[in-house]
Amino acid sequence: MLRRYFNLISLVFMLGVLIGCSSGDGGSTTSADDTDPPPDSGDTGTDPDVSDPPPVDPDLSRPPNILLIIADDLGLDASSSYAVGTELPATPTLDALAADGLVFDNAWVNPVCSPTRATILTGRYGIRTGVLWPGDEISLAETSLQSFIDTNVPNTYDQAVIGKWHLAGPSNGGNDNPNLMGVAHFAGVGERQVSDYFNWTLVENGLASNNQDYATTAFVDLTIDWIADQQGPWFAWLAFSAPHTPFHLPPLELHDRDTLSADQAAIDADPLPYYLAMIEAMDQELGRLLASFSAETRANTVIIYLGDNGTPRQVIQGHVLGHAKGSVYEGGIAVPLIVSGRGVTRIGERESALVSGVDLFATIATLAGTDTEESYDSKSFVELFSTAAAGPREYAYAEARDDTTDDWAIRNDRYKLIQRLSVEPELYDLEADPFEQDNLLVNGIDASESIILAELQAQADLIRQ
Repeated sequence: MLRRYFNLISLVFMLGVLIGCSSGDGGSTTSADDTDPPPDSGDTGTDPDVSDPPPVDPDLSRPPNILLIIADDLGLDASSSYAVGTELPATPTLDALAADGLVFDNAWVNPVCSPTRATILTGRYGIRTGVLWPGDEISLAETSLQSFIDTNVPNTYDQAVIGKWHLAGPSNGGNDNPNLMGVAHFAGVGERQVSDYFNWTLVENGLASNNQDYATTAFVDLTIDWIADQQGPWFAWLAFSAPHTPFHLPPLELHDRDTLSADQAAIDADPLPYYLAMIEAMDQELGRLLASFSAETRANTVIIYLGDNGTPRQVIQGHVLGHAKGSVYEGGIAVPLIVSGRGVTRIGERESALVSGVDLFATIATLAGTDTEESYDSKSFVELFSTAAAGPREYAYAEARDDTTDDWAIRNDRYKLIQRLSVEPELYDLEADPFEQDNLLVNGIDASESIILAELQAQADLIRQ
């Protein structure tokens, strides 16, 4: 019965998307999903009512709800929206968001999780915040996105972060850090990644308790409950731990890989199907979250989904192992980015403009009504939601640094320069060589390549000065 419940929820969600796409006028700002499924009853013992509610137009007199969804350790090769991996998870919820929204083909983040989260939170590169590697702690002197919104559009948004934080530690308040940074409501994992998805520490506004619910499910439960309590516009940052290690077998009702064994030796011997099952479980639960929305809530919500860094080397596809998570190669920093919902009128389109994770600060601030097109290193790309344009940036930049690493990369619309610690620079033509197999600097460069190299180096120097 439980699996039937989830399958019905996913079916209703997909049907709503298809009907919404076919009934749109192409030029309106009507929500991407005009035929929302009914709210989740929360009772997994009975089948939900699957009748379709009438279409609802967004209320343009009020600010939109904003739902930011972050998947952990998920690169292009693990997304069916991109032609990189050959073994892909079944993700009907994300596929529907892509079909009913806009897919970005050139989105960059940092190669590990904490720096990406810090850039979104502050709109500043890691070389300015000091968050350059997992375990680095965000300074309380930084202005968070939540505080920025509260200051510039006061008494407008209720805000929450639910799930993985990974920016806290002894120097910045520990479990209290999200709240000290201006997050009104935090519920999730404060200082580190979950070490066991079935037995982990839940922190709710500084108070820690043991939780033995499946973490992906628990994060969605917490998000559903918080959103249900909101009366006005809200900004919810949902940060899944999945599909980050430890690789495991999710609850069977959340995926269809019934032949997998939960034996650790089997997982270690072939982790890819377990990694994909974790993504499928995340997608299933994301579908449950969206199905819990009323038609009015869905019509007034803009959804932003991305990965926080590339795929781990144990399960990377397409790229060589050294080009996975932790590296500034494409396998480490190029991630899926999908926007859908209110204000997204480029339905079913793809966007090639350069976008950086740091740009989410200005983008979300703009959506919230702050009139902030640019802040620090962040540039709003809201215009692209409805207009095919050049995009806000000519160059994208990514970096990683710890005791043994000091790597960075910068690109324009075609060429990419990589500088790694104690290694000669590398220059790639991403248009001709997307998997970075042919370093143009190996056998010397011609005059045109020399100009490109100088251009990219000069732009990196401006950022890193």
